[in-house]
Amino acid sequence: MAGRENISAVSMIPAILQNHLTTGVLLLDQSLNVTWVNDPVLQIFGTTKSQVVGKSFDAWVISRSENHYLEALKACLHAGHPFTIRELKVGRNDNTATVDASFSQIPDLQPNGAEAEIKPALMVEISQVDNLLKIARDSKYATDENNLKKMLRGLAHEVKNPLGGIKGAAQLMAKEADASIFQEYLQVIISEANRLTNLVDRLIGPHHQEKFQATNIHKLLEHSRALISAEFGGDYYIDHDYDPSLPEIQADEEQLTQAIINITRNAAQALSESHILNPQISFTTRAIRKYEPETGLVSAAIRLRIQDNGPGIPEDLKDRIFFPMVSGRAQGSGIGLAITQTIISRHHGWIEVESEPGHTTIDVILPFGDMP
Repeated sequence: MAGRENISAVSMIPAILQNHLTTGVLLLDQSLNVTWVNDPVLQIFGTTKSQVVGKSFDAWVISRSENHYLEALKACLHAGHPFTIRELKVGRNDNTATVDASFSQIPDLQPNGAEAEIKPALMVEISQVDNLLKIARDSKYATDENNLKKMLRGLAHEVKNPLGGIKGAAQLMAKEADASIFQEYLQVIISEANRLTNLVDRLIGPHHQEKFQATNIHKLLEHSRALISAEFGGDYYIDHDYDPSLPEIQADEEQLTQAIINITRNAAQALSESHILNPQISFTTRAIRKYEPETGLVSAAIRLRIQDNGPGIPEDLKDRIFFPMVSGRAQGSGIGLAITQTIISRHHGWIEVESEPGHTTIDVILPFGDMP
């Protein structure tokens, strides 16, 4: 092969494509170390080229969707068997992303004295799917939520009618002179009819008009911290890490406080019932730029993060935890978090959940700006 020009795998990609590919491309050597990346990869990883090139690709993989991930990589490298991993989680710390990654073998010509030796190398193409997954999930959730609301409204009508009849009959009986000996029982019937009516009203959401005003989110969080700590006997100190530069938002203070309390109380109850030795709850606030499912735009928002080190949300409930009558607790009613979802939606926000045993994160995203 004397006289043959030494080239590398990078030179096989036309220069114009190296800078204009919309998908991320990495090249790996035989040791699975990164030898080259393009700009989309750096954007997905949230880092610089010097932090990636020369490092092991595996160091950037957080979770794998296949048990024999490394074996598949080696088989691709040595036997040329291409493969694709769906929903691979990559990144580090807070800069994580979910991608589809395709691996294929390519020749890499490396200098060897006066000769050029052909060695196998890997090309990895990654495309971010976080937004696509989120759009699909949010679309499904919105459809399910609308169907559920219609069902609840119909159920509320069917339940409240007989409750009204029961309450009215009990009130008439209570007025009868000879009914005095039954007054205690009749009052129980009236009281329980009122309680069930209120329960149905809560399921379909509050009827009063929201009172939006300029609100400091940290004021609501501090109020919620005090209430939860008092409710659980001071056993749960809620740590906090606030961004003091956050602007005020337009919110109904009473409703938004209730939403925060519902999430925090749920975390405290899970910690208490699972007998965690060192229970921890924390509040964190940050300004972020986020994809907004409601408008399809990227906008500035406040991210309120509520974390705990409890048992986590059961896998089969993660996508339904904010639906009415769904609860992961034996004694739970499944109402509090459903009301929370309704409140946050009315603030044009949304909720994101990540949970595994020992770590649950619930992010409440509240866009900046006035509510209409």
